[in-house]
Amino acid sequence: MSISRRQFVSSVAGAGIASMAAPHLVFAQNSGPIRVGLLAAKTGPLASGGIDMELAATMFLKERDNTLAGRKVELIVADTAGLPATARTKAQELVEKNNIHCIIGPLAAFEALAIADYLTEKEIPTIGVAAAEDMTQRHPSPWFVRATSTSAQCAYPLADYSAKELKYRKIVTIADDFAYGARSFKRSSRRWRHRITAVMSRR
Repeated sequence: MSISRRQFVSSVAGAGIASMAAPHLVFAQNSGPIRVGLLAAKTGPLASGGIDMELAATMFLKERDNTLAGRKVELIVADTAGLPATARTKAQELVEKNNIHCIIGPLAAFEALAIADYLTEKEIPTIGVAAAEDMTQRHPSPWFVRATSTSAQCAYPLADYSAKELKYRKIVTIADDFAYGARSFKRSSRRWRHRITAVMSRR
């Protein structure tokens, strides 16, 4: 029996949501749906990504009749507007007002960093798509799992290749002037700081 890549990813994602919510369901077995909070930037400069997040999550659940692991799932979406302060406020609302069992998101690294301590304090299982490295590396949270690459993960091997194979001594990088771009630049340039002069151009 063959299985497609889409089927595999869907199965893993569904199992992940169900298993992450499990600790918070002990007190509510067979007494209601699994409440999943989705932090998505539906307005502001990051809106295209946030809207896609909501569409994908809604489609995923609809294809499964809003049921995972035998439990109904209620998706509660909160718009972070791509702002750290708003992301924290919305995270608090999802936890304290909507009583969610787990969270998916947010989209941006600076949003994730803004809510990391709160979600850890409240022990909320979180499947993140933000690339903030510190969430799983230098300051890891036992309640946070990243489902994507880190900010420096793509730039790191490029710096390595440029220094070792291309023998470059100076590199100019164009990067976003916020957490994602800054950390991507710093981590990749720090590895070869003795062999490459890196110059960051902010946009």
